[in-house]
Amino acid sequence: MKRHPLPTSSEPVIVIGGGPAGLASAAELAFHGIRSVLVEPRTTVSNARPRAKTTSPRTMEHFRRWGVAAEIRRRAPLSPAWNRRVVFCDGLDGTVITEFHEVFGLSDGPHHLFAESGQQIGQPLVEDVLRAHVRSTGLVDLRLGHRVTALREDADSVTATVEGPDGTYVLTALYALGCDGGSSLARRTVGAVLHGTSAPVANLNAVFRSASLRPAMGDALHYWVIGPQVPGAVGPLDHDGLWWAILAGSGDTCDAEGAVDLIAALVGRPAAELDIEILSTDPWTPRMLLSDRFGSDRVFLVGESAHLNPPFGGHGFNTCVGDAVNIGWKLAAVLNGWGGPRLLRTYEIERRRVAEETIASATTNLRATGHGLAHTAEALQRTKNEEFHSLGLTLGYTYAGSPVIDDGGPAGGRTASPTAPPPVDVETYVPSTAVGGRLPHVWTRPGRALYDDLGPEFTLLLPNDGSAAGNAVREAGRVVARAEEGKVPLTVLRRTDHGVGAHDFLLVRPDQHIAWRGARLDDIDLSLVTGHGRTG
Repeated sequence: MKRHPLPTSSEPVIVIGGGPAGLASAAELAFHGIRSVLVEPRTTVSNARPRAKTTSPRTMEHFRRWGVAAEIRRRAPLSPAWNRRVVFCDGLDGTVITEFHEVFGLSDGPHHLFAESGQQIGQPLVEDVLRAHVRSTGLVDLRLGHRVTALREDADSVTATVEGPDGTYVLTALYALGCDGGSSLARRTVGAVLHGTSAPVANLNAVFRSASLRPAMGDALHYWVIGPQVPGAVGPLDHDGLWWAILAGSGDTCDAEGAVDLIAALVGRPAAELDIEILSTDPWTPRMLLSDRFGSDRVFLVGESAHLNPPFGGHGFNTCVGDAVNIGWKLAAVLNGWGGPRLLRTYEIERRRVAEETIASATTNLRATGHGLAHTAEALQRTKNEEFHSLGLTLGYTYAGSPVIDDGGPAGGRTASPTAPPPVDVETYVPSTAVGGRLPHVWTRPGRALYDDLGPEFTLLLPNDGSAAGNAVREAGRVVARAEEGKVPLTVLRRTDHGVGAHDFLLVRPDQHIAWRGARLDDIDLSLVTGHGRTG
């Protein structure tokens, strides 16, 4: 068969890497009508290495925006209705020390704080769903089995050298997103450096089958075992005998045969009784690293190319998706002609703080893991609760202080009745309409969330105030005229719910964060929130 070289031209954006960050970036760009080419070395996704297993409510809300949340749930072997329990014990056939319930933002029905419950699902299944989704958009050139080997940034373009099955070729684009992980080529290209620390020893992940493993304390998502010499955690991946295990401090010394013995020790039974079949082992070292730069003028680092944190708490994968949404809508705004020159610079400003907060929480969880595990119920509840209940971190992060968040600023007085963002509380989320935060979720009718009615770009929410409804609509007409003049896509939505802030005017960004809040629509500065700078 004659092979034909791939074209050397490209789409507006090259996405380097097709893990969660890359697929999410391509999905967000496509959501706003922007084409991209995604280059990924792996042709298939290995289900033997589940890696991330926790999809947060916030990430599921983004999946809802893209229209894939239902498919994620359909593909997940474990439903939130089945189990929302974590157990600490001295052995899987031993004694329960303490338990945590309603973990990871999981819910068995509609919830008042989020539009989508969290979901336990292996990362490979998520990647499979996102691969199918980006293909279905018709806007993503998905090049599997191809690898970017060199990247160059010029004043008006980026150029990637790619190795594919038919040889080496060149792609050019206006921008590149480096979604290529901890050893990122994109990071080296922009001259960025990771700073931070790593744990002194490696842990070992294992995926195994055992049809006979039935923990004595009943079903749970996680079983944390404290008793053995090598503490660890075990949990199901499905209902058919597929399991994961994390073995503390064993990554540098343990092979598959040794993993069988350590898993048997966690269970508290001889290995011969457990029919353990090791499918994969994966040594990994916890790293707490943050890049000193998140990009350049045309190359942006997304996900683990910009930051790495331990997996305890399940934040790594979800933070990658949050990065992708943030840079994705901003890049689309610029490429679609209404985003200003300052907009892309706010990506690092907004996401660096989220990465710092996430690394800090994951590090706290790491210290209370492995040989650092407490041994009493009281101490475990005190030191581990943050790991399993973190809605304050996953839903409550804010972009307040960003140059494209209009909080009144130096001009003063633009935001009526301002509300200061609440301090970071990892465990507790309190809905707020403070500027910079996520618009609080409300159900407008059964199965329908306020989020579902927002426009794809900016949305102006009018107050739920019957006496002033007519005036609000008339005032909104002036904002619409200004938006049309600046070519800013704007949806006007009259609120019918009675949720938090229902009597305020709110300007909501494409990522569902509040860009402005006030009592007078004439105070909205569309130029500022779209990255052109403050007017007046």
